[in-house]
Amino acid sequence: MKLILLGLGNPGQKYSLTRHNIGHWFLDQFANLNSSKFETKADFLVSQFLYLRVNIFLLKSTSFMNQNGIGLLNFLKIMNPASDQFLVVHDEINLPQGKVKLSSGKSAGGHNGVKSVINEIGYSPIRMRIGIDSPSSPSVSMSDYVLENFTSSEIANNHSLLPKLVHGIHLLCDRGLSFATNYINRYPIPCPS
Repeated sequence: MKLILLGLGNPGQKYSLTRHNIGHWFLDQFANLNSSKFETKADFLVSQFLYLRVNIFLLKSTSFMNQNGIGLLNFLKIMNPASDQFLVVHDEINLPQGKVKLSSGKSAGGHNGVKSVINEIGYSPIRMRIGIDSPSSPSVSMSDYVLENFTSSEIANNHSLLPKLVHGIHLLCDRGLSFATNYINRYPIPCPS
């Protein structure tokens, strides 16, 4: 079995610490925890490692956010997705920081990266939506807010969330979507036991 995770974000160092790039950030951390490097393959940076009997593939698009779905359908066809799980990891302004929702079949909700994925593959996949909150001031536009770097306290919160998100992915591999959803969608997410 394969588990394919697509982390949404913008390419390049300029965007690496922005709120919009939390999908890339999570995949980078997950790869590092498994001593796995990213290699360029077509339209994606790809990292691969084994967890128990599951081949995990981490994908980061080399295109900008509103084109993150480009090349995805061909990639999934090559990977033989009939027996695989596919999950998209991205930022969610409608959730407070520290809250995460695992869901499927939902609309893009105004997220251009998700919209690009849905347009490319023709359905709404399983998504891990990581809360980044929304601007506290009405004078800050949503586009400026998501492209701002995380504050130091937000970075600390992300790092404390990391083992819980990894545990959620492991549960998805071990026990299935329903079990993983019951864990991830709690708030606060309990520490892995």
